[in-house]
Amino acid sequence: MKRGFVLISTLALIVILSFVVLIISRTIYTDTLRTTFYAESMEKRIQIINYESLLVDLLIDNSTLNRNLLFAENEINLILKDKFDGLSVSIEDYSTCFNLNSLVKPFQNIYIKNEVHGELFENFLELSQVEKIYHNELINRLYDAIDTDSLPETYGAEDLFYVSNGELSLSPDDLFIHKSQIKNLQTLNNNLFQIYDDICALPENEIKFNINSLSIDNAKVFLSLFPDITLKEVELIILNRPENGYVTLKNLVDYTNIDSEKLNKSFIIFKPEFIKIKYMLQLENQMFNFISLLKLQRNNFVVYRTISV
Repeated sequence: MKRGFVLISTLALIVILSFVVLIISRTIYTDTLRTTFYAESMEKRIQIINYESLLVDLLIDNSTLNRNLLFAENEINLILKDKFDGLSVSIEDYSTCFNLNSLVKPFQNIYIKNEVHGELFENFLELSQVEKIYHNELINRLYDAIDTDSLPETYGAEDLFYVSNGELSLSPDDLFIHKSQIKNLQTLNNNLFQIYDDICALPENEIKFNINSLSIDNAKVFLSLFPDITLKEVELIILNRPENGYVTLKNLVDYTNIDSEKLNKSFIIFKPEFIKIKYMLQLENQMFNFISLLKLQRNNFVVYRTISV
């Protein structure tokens, strides 16, 4: 009886140990597989990044592509298909969003608020259906967050407010690096989604809008910059746009019959200055995404790279 009990106990122990070994082996295999995928994805991403300068040069040199980014996206996907298995890209024009950093302007060696651009941003808030009671607070907080002085605006909050709060990561007295920094201002809160898709943070203070990427999706930004333009005229610009895009302001006016006095020509460009490329790399059943924000210039063209939106 005792021997039988020992035998059963031994067999049970063997079964348990075998099960544990199986689990450990499977975990090791899974971890090894993940490590292999990750290493392979890193190698591919490095190769893609090294190829990026050629894509930038292509977009700079080819006026047909830089005036029609949808066509450019298709062409670039065809090129990359031959170079990298399982890779596809989407391209977004970052010259059609409202640049938060345009709310300040350089003065001598500092940044001061740009009230003219602030009025345009208020147009944008109104078109985005943000309640008017939030307008002054948000604009003032943006001024204070980015400008160089330490004097708070009437409805703002200056540097010490952000520095003293350990939960916030705002770098005061400097341009925003990413639009997500607006969340640190602790205003709008749950209503931030009303403007978030249409704003950006570019490493400059100018307002530029690429007329050849105007669409219904970014019309709010366009209408805020050109308040004399009607939605009907926006539709005219989109519908009458030639396949290779508008080339000059005169060309735009000729195609649409819009009064040129309604358009601030200093805000209008005809090809993108900044683009966001989203790379989607598939390795077997795993998908790896990463993003590059690029300025279309020959050297120092990378603004940032990230794996988040």
